[in-house]
Formats: sequence, structure tokens, C-alpha cells
Amino acid sequence: MSRGGSDASLRMITLQHAEDISWDTVCAIAYDDVKLSLSSELLQKVSEGRRCFRTLIDAGAPCYGVTTGLGRLVDVDLDDDAKQALARNILVGRAAGVGPPLSKPVARATLLIKLCNFLSARDGVRPELVSFVVDRLNDDFVPWIPSLGHGMGGDAIAHTHCFQTFVGLGSVLGAHGQRCDAAAELERRGVQPFEPVDKEGLSLLSGIGTSLACAIDTHRRAERWLRLAIMTAAVSMEAMAAPRDSVDPRLQDVIPRPGVRRIIDCLAPFFSGSCIVPHKLQAAVSYRVIPQILGALWDALDQFKHDIVVGLHAFSDNPVMVDATPDDGPALLSFGGFHDQHVINQAEHVAIALAHAAVLGERRLHRLMDPVQTGLVAQLAARPGLDAGLVTTQKAAVDFSARMKMLAQPLSLMTSETSAGQEDYMALIVPVLERVNEQVDMATTVICYELLACVRAIELRELRPGHRVQKIMAQVRTAVPAADCDRSPGPDVEALRALVDAGVFDI
Repeated sequence: MSRGGSDASLRMITLQHAEDISWDTVCAIAYDDVKLSLSSELLQKVSEGRRCFRTLIDAGAPCYGVTTGLGRLVDVDLDDDAKQALARNILVGRAAGVGPPLSKPVARATLLIKLCNFLSARDGVRPELVSFVVDRLNDDFVPWIPSLGHGMGGDAIAHTHCFQTFVGLGSVLGAHGQRCDAAAELERRGVQPFEPVDKEGLSLLSGIGTSLACAIDTHRRAERWLRLAIMTAAVSMEAMAAPRDSVDPRLQDVIPRPGVRRIIDCLAPFFSGSCIVPHKLQAAVSYRVIPQILGALWDALDQFKHDIVVGLHAFSDNPVMVDATPDDGPALLSFGGFHDQHVINQAEHVAIALAHAAVLGERRLHRLMDPVQTGLVAQLAARPGLDAGLVTTQKAAVDFSARMKMLAQPLSLMTSETSAGQEDYMALIVPVLERVNEQVDMATTVICYELLACVRAIELRELRPGHRVQKIMAQVRTAVPAADCDRSPGPDVEALRALVDAGVFDI
């Protein structure tokens, strides 16, 4: 793999091998709009795969979705006219999704991950289709993929919305996020609608490109939240004047868990230069288990990423073309590669770990209201009794805490069946991932509630916190001025959330 150019809009990645599509490659192309080109050797490999596929079909090999119908209609053998029509028609009747679109990066990643399957040469598609995908990535043709209604095994509904745009059906995202007609956008680019031949419609429809694209996006969101949570935990420890025993670097010798060790490493720099001394010998459990709770999320995200990366190069379309062996010739096999239970399970794991981490923040916020715990005025009120202080921030955070717990329940266990029982185990991976994104959004608001209280508590101590914590406090105060009496905290939390969303606190 090679890169050229320095400006993000001009850079290009050239793939020499299918295996060059890595996590970083997907992120560069999907999120940074880096352009893509393919080596001639890769295109030749795809051409050879197409020739092998046609040899099998011409020899009379049955092929699901090429010589037969789909789903429950797999037993319907198609005549020659139907075979010719199916390649395009397969992209017409399955676009059943509704709701707002998935993000532009997810749509672009879907195109690239689907391309990865094509470049394996096990799909039987032509180089023309491969080149069409690359060209649409490079001219910023972004399919409109609705975010709701993805209850099928694999990503058939999402992929229909995505790839019917190639033939001039459906919608795409405009430059400003508006919904545009796909046919008009192709014409505006001077591009003729693609004309799929046998197998290509099915290849565009099947597999799990959108699922993996959503998984990458969810991981990026959750990983960013974890960095914010580490920062907030450090500020909260300073606010509580909590002992630092639980984050002492020497604990790394007695806790052999990578995530815990990484959290301890990340927390240490925040306390450099601090003049705050512990208020009590031992803080509440919600402070002492910060490395354990956040470390578990760190490890869950690491495993999640590992399984996504494996999935990028796991062939997921159905059927798959396999090579000859000493005992058998090349063949087309129907299998279940479109169901990536590893990614599903790890997404559920992340959902649980994320809920624990967010609830922990809400519990710390509750402790900050307690003068016995903090040694400060009750509820951090400027005028105790007359003022409520910040107690309602914790009460509001309880709402989010409860919702987080509900969303942590394993959604993938709600699987059902379709197609008269032919498709009797649904993955639900896109809904699983979308609900993790909801959790991240709620957990970010919990962080804002806690940060607001932390800054107030540190100011009441009138002692200098660590240098990095001082910087964070200054950033908070750019949006939320200090108050010497009660003020409705809702607008303050929203102002703080705007700072967070703008990346002001990214570490």
C-alpha cells in the first residue's frame, strides 16, 4: 500500500493487495476522504475470479441468487430471462429501511468494506464493478442508508439502499447532508448507471459491509468517550480530594490486567503539580474502582477492534467460491459468513462495560454532593439552605443512568425469523450498534454533569489542582462562568456539552 500527497483532499491510497485494507485504511478513506486506487494486479485477480465463476455456471453448477430465487424462494429455478433480470431486480424490492440516514463515514466505509470482499476474487464479480465502487468513493458519491429497519441476517436491507444508487435508484447524501436523487447525482457527475450482470446484484446485496462500517464508527465514538471519562475521573478525584492509592503506579505489579494498567498510566499525568491533599484515608468505592471499571471498558474496546479487523477480511457474501483441492474441484458453497457473531458479542460486551463506566460517574457525582465525603458545603451550594447548589445535576444524571442500564441489555438476543423460516436467525447487528451509540451520547451528558460539579468543588477548596486539571477548569469556565448563587444548571450542562462535542477536551 502506498500514499501520495500531503493535503487530505489530495492524498491517495493505492492498494497492491486486498489485505492492504486495514483499520487505518478504512478510517482514512471513510472519515478523511482520502482517495483510492487499485493496482493492475488486483484488477487482474478479480478478472480471474470472474472467469472461474463463469466456468462453474456454464458447467451447470447451481448458484443461489443467480440460477435460483432468494430466501424462501431458493427452490425456484429461474429461466434465462429471469436470470438476466435478477441482477438488477435484486436491488429494487428490498430497500425497506426508514428514518434518518447513517453518517457519511459509515456509508463510505460500507463501499470500501464491500470492495474488500470483491478484491478477494471469491465473489465472481467483474473488474468493472470494482472500478465503479472506487470511482464512486473518489467522486464523493455517498449513498443514503436509513438507520432503522435492519432486521435481516446480514445487511441486505442496508446494502439494497446503498447499492441501488449505482443503478440510479434510491437516494444519496448531498454536500450539505440533504437527500438527493441518486440518478440525478450520477448524471451530474457524467456517469451512466451501472448495469450489473449475473451474480453482481447478489454480491452487492449480501454480506456485512454496513455492519462492520457501523462497528468501526461505534468503536471510534466509544473510544473517544473513554478518553473523556479518564479525564473526568481525574478531575473528580481532585474535586473529592480522594487518596491516590487506587491509581498508584506500583499497583501495576499486582494487577495483571492490561486495561487497568493503561488507565493508571493515563491518570497519573493529571495530578502533576497538584497541591490538593486527601480529605480522608479512603474514598468511596466509586473512586477506588476507577481503574477497574474504565480498564474493563478499555479491554472490551480492544477486543471489539480486534474482531472488527478480523471481520474486514473474512469473506461474508453468500455463496462463496472456493478453490480446488486434491479431492474436489472449485465450487460455489452456500454458507453463513454474513453472520459475524464475534462482532455482535463484543458489541454487547462494550454496551455493558460502557453502562458500568457511565453509572460510576453518576455515583461519583452523588458523592460530591455529600459534605461528609467532600469536607465541603452540602450540595456545593454557595448559600446552603437558601440555594440548592448542584444537587439537581445528580438527580438529572440518574435519568441517564437508568436509561444506560436499560440499553445495556443484550439486544441481539431478541433475534427472530423471516422468509417462512428459511432465514430463522437474525443478527440484528446494526440495531445493536446503534443502541451503543445512544449509550455513548447519554454517557457524554453524564460526563458534563459531573464536570460541572467537579469544577465547582475544586474552586471551593481554594487549593491548586494538577496542571492539566487547571487547564480543563479554565476551558469549562469559558462556557460556564462561575456563580455566587443558584443558577439553572440545565443550560450550563448544554453549554458544556457543546464544548465536549467540539473536541475542546479531546486528549
